Amino acid sequence: MKTDALLIQISTSYLNYNIIHEPYLGQYYIAEYAKEKGFRCKIKKFLSSEPLIQKISQLVSELKCDILGFSVDCENQWIIRRIVGPIKEYFPHLLCVIGGPQVTAAAEQTLKRIPAADIAIIGEGEKPFASILSLLNEPQKSLHDIKGLAFRDGSGKIIYTGNPKPEVFAGNYPYPRRYDYCLDENIVFDQIITGRGCIGQCAFCFEGSKKSNVLRLRPIEDVIDEIDYIISHLKNQHFISFIDDTFIINPERTKIICQHMIDKYEGKIKWFCEARVDILKRNLELLPLMKKAGLLRVQLGGESGSQKVLDAYNKKMKVGDLKLVVRELYNAKISSIYINFIIGGANEDYETFGETLDLAKELMIIAPGCAEVGCSIFAPYVGTPMTTQPDKYGIRIIDANMLSGPDGHMSFTETEQLNRYKIYQLCTLFETECLKLQNELAKSLSKERYSDIYQQYFYVGLDTNWFKAVRNIESIDKYFSTIAGHGFLSIKEIDSAILDFCIPCRTKEPISDGVKFFRCTYPGTFLPNTPLEESLYLLSSGKLSYGEIKFLLKKKPEYANMDIDAETFRLYNMFDDEYLIVWKRDL
Repeated sequence: MKTDALLIQISTSYLNYNIIHEPYLGQYYIAEYAKEKGFRCKIKKFLSSEPLIQKISQLVSELKCDILGFSVDCENQWIIRRIVGPIKEYFPHLLCVIGGPQVTAAAEQTLKRIPAADIAIIGEGEKPFASILSLLNEPQKSLHDIKGLAFRDGSGKIIYTGNPKPEVFAGNYPYPRRYDYCLDENIVFDQIITGRGCIGQCAFCFEGSKKSNVLRLRPIEDVIDEIDYIISHLKNQHFISFIDDTFIINPERTKIICQHMIDKYEGKIKWFCEARVDILKRNLELLPLMKKAGLLRVQLGGESGSQKVLDAYNKKMKVGDLKLVVRELYNAKISSIYINFIIGGANEDYETFGETLDLAKELMIIAPGCAEVGCSIFAPYVGTPMTTQPDKYGIRIIDANMLSGPDGHMSFTETEQLNRYKIYQLCTLFETECLKLQNELAKSLSKERYSDIYQQYFYVGLDTNWFKAVRNIESIDKYFSTIAGHGFLSIKEIDSAILDFCIPCRTKEPISDGVKFFRCTYPGTFLPNTPLEESLYLLSSGKLSYGEIKFLLKKKPEYANMDIDAETFRLYNMFDDEYLIVWKRDL
């Protein structure tokens, strides 16, 4: 069957960084809406390191499509500009349509940067793209009749068709049945948006350039239907993501979603959400319900530890608000919190950077094993207030096109006190100092926290920096990875009625000084053994059951007057506290 349009997603791949995006939901919404209008679209994702011209040309030939669409961002625009022309040389009839954040922010610039592109869609693409498709069957119609476009006329002049009438209802667009359009094999879709728009006007974001922002929440019934659709296709995965800031903006709506996750999935499907600190602070009473419903990880925008910088960003939050929210999330036993900070942004100097680093460390101490901090270097995105008025924010843009490195990982601006080299250096310092503290804190987390970190990884594949840190501690890693990943047990989990039939296995081999054996817990920590401790530890090699070990020990004359049952049980609990023994049921 002929395909009307092929939509392409390109994630930029560098030698040192992969700017990997999850599948762009926008293109899937476009494909679903086009299907309602009688058109057929397919979507394919690529890495920029692949032979794109060859692979895309092959798909165009196989699908016999008339329209090729690209989602363009600040990174992949440089790839797309090099491949569109050669592809169109093979297929002169092909109409190339571009959209996405880079196009919405700077349509004319992007059309000039990608000269072989024919049409740019500004803003939401469902209706404009369907209208472009309709021109295939209705040649009497013109691009001039479709709002929300920019294109070149016959003379090469770029024409704008004007803004479309604002959509006030997010329910006008059906949620996408992703698997109907995806050409990628073995892909699992786990992302959902519950609304469109943003109430914020942050200076570093494109939304901050708007005079007023309109938030459009999707109908709750539609969201729940989509949740069920996504979960029904998860296969062996147990994790979904709500990727819009609007998830908790309406408490009653959030309660309905959470209750559905409890009633239908018993909280066994874990999930991620993004949250604004100011909104979450006003709705802390939701946390117990969200935890019960399966909330596993929350992402917060910290941005800076300096109130002066936060105010310049128009973040509408106080530094103390972030501390409060992180503490409450930790107390609610939310497993993972990610907080991102911007280095080298508005009015940044050594003092404001120091405040940011201090805050990041404090958050890790407030929520050890839970609060994960990260940083990115300020990026001058096109169309944002900080890019259009850099002087107002104390920055000087020295690489407006961000040609010298990946977004978030290279410094493209300077401030009055910090040149680009210093900003880059401070980003490295932030990462080094936070990693150092994290590795230190990782040595003394609670047993509950260690267990939670490993459960996150083995149950849903959540590979946090805390997981990487605790994996460096051999005894802890062996103990919890065998329990969480291989079905072993802690002695505290075993019913006393079957304990004698279970087999103790040490997680770490003893250390010898040539005279005796020591137990080794943390690296460099050697614990001496009593004769019984040594015997018990050596016999816990995975060959004998607890009952068999006790039988051997009771035969030894030196233990004739000892209550072996009580003493070995006490020692095994001590070994358990040292993360040195795990148990398996008798074969």
